[in-house]
Amino acid sequence: MSFDSDSSIFDKMSGKKIVIMFALIFLGAFALIQMIQGFPLKDLLIKESVTEEIDVYLKQGDTCIIDTVDHPREIKNCPYNQGDHIVITYNKNNAGIESHHLAKE
Repeated sequence: MSFDSDSSIFDKMSGKKIVIMFALIFLGAFALIQMIQGFPLKDLLIKESVTEEIDVYLKQGDTCIIDTVDHPREIKNCPYNQGDHIVITYNKNNAGIESHHLAKE
């Protein structure tokens, strides 16, 4: 009886099987990291629009500052005054504002 102690498990596998095994390990690790982090990649790939009614918090020159649910945002060339009630639409996790207009009372 002889044992081949110098060979590893990878020597007995074909190159195709090794590539498939490492690809599965990589995908499994990637999926695990996404689950632990709460799927942050989803936020980059899927743009979630949010519409909010909010007051203009501050106006400095021609820039309005508004305080949205996730963080403060600014509107350049702002036609509104401080305290105006406006409706804004923006993408979650993105600083830009898609649209804005005065709220109807």
